[in-house]
Amino acid sequence: MLRVILYISVFFVPSSPVMGQECSIRLAGHVEESATGEKLIAATIRIKETGSQVVTDKKGDFVFDGLCPGKYTLVISHIGCESIERKILLDKDLHLDLFLIGIHSDLKEVTVDARRGTRNSGFKKELSERQLEQSRGGTLGDALSKINGVTLLQTGSTISKPVIHGLHSNRILTINNGVRQEGQQWGNEHAPEIDPFIADKLVVIKGVDELRYGSDAIGGVVLVEPKALGTNTTKRTEVNAAFFSNNLQYVLSAVHEQSLRKNPNFRYRIQGTFKKGGNAATPYYRLNNTGSEEKNLSLTAGWKKNNFSTELFYSHFSTRIGIFTGAHIGNLTDLINAIGSDRPADIFLGEKTYQIRRPSQEVAHHLIKSKSILQKKEHRFTLQLAGQLNHRKEFDIVRNPSVTRPQMDLQIFTFSEEIIWEHPKKNNFSGMGGISLSQQVNNYSGRYFIPSYTAFSTGAYYIEKWKKHAWDLQAGVRFDDKRINTTRLKFNSDTISYKFHFTTYAASLFAGYSPDNSWQLYASLAFSSRAPHVNELLSDGIHHGTATYEKGDIGLRPEESLHTTVGIRFNHPEGKFGWDLLGYINRINHFIYQQPQPATPVLTISGAFPLITYRQTDATLRGFDASAWIKPVNNIEWVTRYSFLAARNRTTNDWLIWMPANRLSNEWTWQIPGNGSLTNKYVSLEWLHVMQQNRVPDNSVTKQDYKEPPAAYHLLHFNAGTTIQLFKKPVTIGIGIRNLLNTVYRDYLNSMRYFTDEQGINASIRLKIEL
Repeated sequence: MLRVILYISVFFVPSSPVMGQECSIRLAGHVEESATGEKLIAATIRIKETGSQVVTDKKGDFVFDGLCPGKYTLVISHIGCESIERKILLDKDLHLDLFLIGIHSDLKEVTVDARRGTRNSGFKKELSERQLEQSRGGTLGDALSKINGVTLLQTGSTISKPVIHGLHSNRILTINNGVRQEGQQWGNEHAPEIDPFIADKLVVIKGVDELRYGSDAIGGVVLVEPKALGTNTTKRTEVNAAFFSNNLQYVLSAVHEQSLRKNPNFRYRIQGTFKKGGNAATPYYRLNNTGSEEKNLSLTAGWKKNNFSTELFYSHFSTRIGIFTGAHIGNLTDLINAIGSDRPADIFLGEKTYQIRRPSQEVAHHLIKSKSILQKKEHRFTLQLAGQLNHRKEFDIVRNPSVTRPQMDLQIFTFSEEIIWEHPKKNNFSGMGGISLSQQVNNYSGRYFIPSYTAFSTGAYYIEKWKKHAWDLQAGVRFDDKRINTTRLKFNSDTISYKFHFTTYAASLFAGYSPDNSWQLYASLAFSSRAPHVNELLSDGIHHGTATYEKGDIGLRPEESLHTTVGIRFNHPEGKFGWDLLGYINRINHFIYQQPQPATPVLTISGAFPLITYRQTDATLRGFDASAWIKPVNNIEWVTRYSFLAARNRTTNDWLIWMPANRLSNEWTWQIPGNGSLTNKYVSLEWLHVMQQNRVPDNSVTKQDYKEPPAAYHLLHFNAGTTIQLFKKPVTIGIGIRNLLNTVYRDYLNSMRYFTDEQGINASIRLKIEL
């Protein structure tokens, strides 16, 4: 493997005459509002390719120093204005005059920013262009885990979902192209049914702006934003491909976008992805039946003229996932032995194949959305309608090979309607209000886990923001009403029915102060509440992917969270170094959690499974995220990140179970000067240290978990990339190696840690061709 790295380095490192070349180009500029000529203070200018960003000073000026020659994409944004992108070729010092259009200008002149409304939300972290490129071919959770404070809840190597400051699943809302993603997201192994290739931007937000999406966003909101449809008449085609060595996974994705020559106001986009992976391998053995296959498609069409625009979006996501055979055990004795063993039995190991057998899952998700915007003088009105269908099938191990039907079949239909009003900006105030409705129907057949149910929700919110000079103040409130009717069919054709009615509230305050171009201080206080989900109330059956048996509690009450955040950021005026510190305390009353019951595993006709029950307590989650970066020389950057969390059960005066361990990472990146047809070259090495989770419930009286938390571990990751001009078209090549040292480890938040080690070394190559 060392030879491979040396070979890669030789390819990316320039020849000796260029080695002496320093990245010393200066990019300077000035930002104004196009209609008034107002100098825009605190506008953000971000370089997509490197992730570097600066803000304008009191004169509207900005400077980047120490840039390498090459092609760059600038993203320029400011509160109250539409963001724009500007592509530049940098081969010498350059000055740019940039003009932004106010959000209430004529729609036909606006380049729409799909992330509109997420700025200045207090806690806002997003992936850089390079981080997004490095995650291509992986899962949505893999990509989000690159953000400090975000970890992963995993089921094996193919299923993952984000954990933000210790919270996950129903406490985190995923917004797919402006629509709240609705599926069976309550499951630990139910990853978001979203194609990561659809995203031009992945953003995690907390604070006032999350009130737009629901009062139950106790953990935060993940925004998955496609690229906005362009306004010019050119065609755009992009092809991505990737290959991963560990499970021989290959990925192909393509997107094409253009407008009609005879009707340039109409523009459309078509995008599709195919992914197929075989059985995954740990450092010392390969896991049978851990392959996956994914087929995705999305279509977007938009029309814009004068003060009106409308867009129609459709996406289809389908996946088939194998569940490790060694996690579905036939009897209690074998289950206890499997959990206690350091290695699965040989009968479950060794197959190098793409074949997927039982146990397995098949999931399909359809989303269709209509969004229309009307500009009426300085008022802006948005109407959004959406429909979703999520279909999940779970296939158990059966004795009769002629049985082909799934043992559990779940379908959930969701319809949502939302209207938003944005009032004119006046006296430094800007704001919006909205009303949202949703209707859900969930049906099941086969093995019982959760009942069929209907749910009806109504919500309303209002957000107001004031910004003047160095101050930024924000406030918002939200109200939600939810009614659930459930029905379960008994063996004698009788039914058991329950009705639930929950009313939840949320309110948020934010204050930010930026005395100059370098410093930013902010604080927020938020109250939010979340109604228990049907699975937490009424589950009683095998949770297939996690290989557990779960039991709900019908007496659960809504969670109530009081979340305090304080943060400070500093960026050196010349871009030499910077740091960021975020501290938080989240007091959650009636906190719902899963409690393992090691003394009472469950034996069913499908096998033996660990028992997990839902409980409720009062909890406090305290933590902080710290990061710092420095450029010791112009073309080398060192970034260090540390994430700390202490989660306490206040009722029992003990630690909470299944919370992420503290972690520290250091990453070194060398931005190599370009030469000839090779540009945007870089090599990076990341060291990640995940500590042992010692903050777990006391086992001295009653055993709290089936297995002790795994030991601490260290991982080394390598990445390199460059852009080559072939036939005057840019081709981006990326190479990555995860777990470079082939370390043997288990992660505390991976449910498969009871049975197997984590994935071993995994080399990948990624290609992006822009036409």
